[in-house]
Amino acid sequence: MKFDYSQNKLHDYLECPRRFELRYLLQRIWPAVHTEPVLELEEQINNGKIFHLMAQQYFSGINPDVILLQVENVKISTWWKAFLTFAESYNNLPHQSEVMISSKINNKSFMGVFDLLVYSPGEKITIIDWKTNHNRPSRKNLEQHIQTRLYPLLLISGGKQWNNNNKIKPDQIEMIYWFANYPDEPQSFLYSEQQFQTDLIFIQDLINQIETTKSGEFPLTTNQKRCDFCNYRSLCGRGSKPGSTLELDNLDLEYLYEEIEEIDMNQIGDIAF
Repeated sequence: MKFDYSQNKLHDYLECPRRFELRYLLQRIWPAVHTEPVLELEEQINNGKIFHLMAQQYFSGINPDVILLQVENVKISTWWKAFLTFAESYNNLPHQSEVMISSKINNKSFMGVFDLLVYSPGEKITIIDWKTNHNRPSRKNLEQHIQTRLYPLLLISGGKQWNNNNKIKPDQIEMIYWFANYPDEPQSFLYSEQQFQTDLIFIQDLINQIETTKSGEFPLTTNQKRCDFCNYRSLCGRGSKPGSTLELDNLDLEYLYEEIEEIDMNQIGDIAF
């Protein structure tokens, strides 16, 4: 079966190679919960899903007041008011929401979904990602995050339709993270040819590591704190008690629920070594 690399899969590998092997190569199902209390985690994940859907509806042309009628959640309503202030200027430019790109980078298949793509063909192309984390990650952490490094590569390799069918140059790209809980503190990253070359080598090396590691030789993470939030913790002998939802401030909630959906949608294929 076809295996598409994604930010979720590579994020898992960087966090813990063994988790990557269990989840995506061996497709091992292990019924442990990620955190406790479970209901609080479900609420946080659900709020993020609802907000992303509302944002998609807004950029599809639905009246924002009508969209807001769908929810009675005070937190989401607060996010929504801040979102409208930020999003208004982008809504007047050519754009497309929930953009799925599937392309090849050095003959390996990759896929990703952009929350919003704003484009001026021949000029600037902006990738925007909505985050509902409790805390805003540091700029340094965002800069090194796999999403920041992979998404511009995906756009360059598979996005020429948003650039008058011409190849996109790295310096045309900007990536913006907007934080619902910190609406006045978005983080913007301008791309460049130098960053493109650095990221391309980084991704190539990462895939080479994965595809040259034999089954059963993917190591466990050396950072055992990560195991507290991994459903494979007991399988790996790293404890049976999940971490507290209160500690999710340092985790990427969007990553967590996208990872769960990715598994539920059975998008996982086999990979040949």
